[in-house]
Amino acid sequence: MMPTGWCPGTRTVTGMLGTYPGTSCVRIFFGPGDGLPAAAWTDPRQRLAQAPADADVIVSHKDPDVDAAAFVAAWQATGRTGRLVLVPHHEPEQQAGGDPAPAAFRASWTRTRKQVGDHPARHDGRLRLAVCWTLQWVRRVDAAGRRVNDWRTWWPEHEADAVDLVLADWYPYDPTARNPFRPAGYEEPASALAIMVELARATGKPWGIAEINHPRITTAGGYPTDLDPDGSRCAAWYRRMHAWAKANGCQVWSHYHRDEGDLTERKTEQQALRELIAAEAAAPRRLAPALETLRAELARRWPGTGRSIVDATHHADHRPNARDTVDALDVDVTGVDTAALLAAIQRHPSAAYWIHAGATARADDGWTRRPYAGADPGRDRLHLGIRSTEAAERDQRPWGLVEEAGSDATRFLALLKDPAVAFQLRALPWQYVGGGIPKGMSTLGVLNEIVQTVRVIGETVAGQAADPAPVRAALARLPEPRPAADPPDPSVPAEAVSPDGAAPPPGGSGLPRTPAEVDAVAGVVAARVLAALPAPAGVSEVELTAALRAALADLVT
Repeated sequence: MMPTGWCPGTRTVTGMLGTYPGTSCVRIFFGPGDGLPAAAWTDPRQRLAQAPADADVIVSHKDPDVDAAAFVAAWQATGRTGRLVLVPHHEPEQQAGGDPAPAAFRASWTRTRKQVGDHPARHDGRLRLAVCWTLQWVRRVDAAGRRVNDWRTWWPEHEADAVDLVLADWYPYDPTARNPFRPAGYEEPASALAIMVELARATGKPWGIAEINHPRITTAGGYPTDLDPDGSRCAAWYRRMHAWAKANGCQVWSHYHRDEGDLTERKTEQQALRELIAAEAAAPRRLAPALETLRAELARRWPGTGRSIVDATHHADHRPNARDTVDALDVDVTGVDTAALLAAIQRHPSAAYWIHAGATARADDGWTRRPYAGADPGRDRLHLGIRSTEAAERDQRPWGLVEEAGSDATRFLALLKDPAVAFQLRALPWQYVGGGIPKGMSTLGVLNEIVQTVRVIGETVAGQAADPAPVRAALARLPEPRPAADPPDPSVPAEAVSPDGAAPPPGGSGLPRTPAEVDAVAGVVAARVLAALPAPAGVSEVELTAALRAALADLVT
């Protein structure tokens, strides 16, 4: 899910919600002199108070001496479950309406960091501090195609650790057009947003779109051609831009529903935005594989109905991310050894933070415990968030909760795919005892005895034959029988020796040759393995037999 919504402009928030149901992002701007009023969260006349509780809210302001601590405390007291993205000094590069000089801009960021940089909500990702620039300004070039502005002028390098997100406002700009701000066509997403990927890479921060709008390309709108009188091309452009942004790491997307961006009378584009918002709201919930592994271990270590909760509402991480993956899990800790659970969490490389019983800790802070005052979870619930990277989500290494309780099924089945383990499995059929095998012998011993018997019979036949040469030639082709107690043959490679010291029969044959033989051996070995495991084993005989059959399949000739 990529939270998608709008800046209401001159429209009311409640009216916008009626037009765009499912909105997951609302952008609210406080202009010069407005400050950052904490009461805006509770005053029903204010837009912030009207925004959906589960939506991300991008709040930007222009004033340097605001009380960010009081503003964030008021936000937290409302119990909202969406994230707060706070932007000190929106578009400072505009240098209009009281924008600060670079030195004042940096000093203001230091003030913000001191006020809320160490806030618990920032540690668990619910509060995010962001810079926001206008891409038209960043992308401006001279006649030679060289950029004339440097975004680093407005980058708080000294407070870079306090910056969580790089935002930008996107509006049309084509330096090759007669009027760069009124190009003759809709720019393709890959070139229009490449600058955002560049900025994210240069700063080491994720990126998002705080404002975006494109007027219809018509002569009435000041463009050089009537390219799109009905808005269909613009609507298609919105869809392409949104899809490209989501596929390339965009964290949040807000349409600037004001002035030329007001879509009230632009029904075609309005429908496109409505569909994009609805699609994100309906994004499927797929728990990250790393957390699926944890769920399985929790169920085995501490069985119980509803032990793990995927769709809690108290934290934004329970929503699907841009890959439609959920990176958070709540655990009902009734009857759970929470010390053991926390220790396991803090050892796993995918874990990012946890919240429990009024405290929170995160990996990037050395798992230092800090107070937590957000809404839920309390003493009976533990919230775990993993790192929001694809590698962390796919990491299915064990969490270490079931090592004391016996073999874990997932680990055991994974081991069967290990080449070294597969080689050892090849020796198992030759160690088999039971069934029709004489007591005290293995399958290898029986094979050796058969070879010896054939030699004796062959010599007897050869002695009575008129021409013994063919019989003796056939006997010479038999493998040399070697009892299991024989010392290793130095001519046999070490990796070709079975665990009991006996070399497999020469030629690599003698092992099961048909699917039926493989099935029989797999079934016998599976039964013996399960019999040796503590109950419950956590893996069915059918499942284990299938895994063994796959490991032995290459032996069929």
